Amino acid sequence: MSDRSPVPLTPAAIPLGSAEFEAISRWPFVDPFVSRLLRDDIPQRVQFGNCRIWTYREPSGQIVGFGTLDVCNDYGAFTAGRFHLYIPLLAVNPTIKSLGYGTTIIRHLTDEAALLASRPGGCHDVLFLDVYTTSGKAIDLYKAAGFEQITPEPIPDLQEMGKLYLVMAKRVALATA
Repeated sequence: MSDRSPVPLTPAAIPLGSAEFEAISRWPFVDPFVSRLLRDDIPQRVQFGNCRIWTYREPSGQIVGFGTLDVCNDYGAFTAGRFHLYIPLLAVNPTIKSLGYGTTIIRHLTDEAALLASRPGGCHDVLFLDVYTTSGKAIDLYKAAGFEQITPEPIPDLQEMGKLYLVMAKRVALATA
């Protein structure tokens, strides 16, 4: 992990079908599952759940990444059935390499999750994500951001045959005065 400062990015919530959403949907992702999730899963979560999509722009205005944050019950087994926060997908434009954008994106999503968890009557204060075991750089990013693996063994992905994923989590409760 790099010791450099987080890259200043400007987050903006975007709607499905926006020009920004269409632009990120056309990025040349190396792993086909990213396109599948962006095309199939994220729209369902936005339309029928509590998911938001953000794009992240560098100071020049170029969109360099996106992230999603959902309030759901996907990992309710770890929260006694309570709704919780979940990052279904985040990505940096695959044509951009190792500039620290992922660190900035995960920090923003974690901050947003902390705000949601701090609302009265809000959801559980643990933020979950899952990551393929083959995504070493992503796993390192999440560990550096304070996420810990909570599944003892990798889990087979039934939609991506042969792929295994880990579930990671981080408590995001804001300190109270």
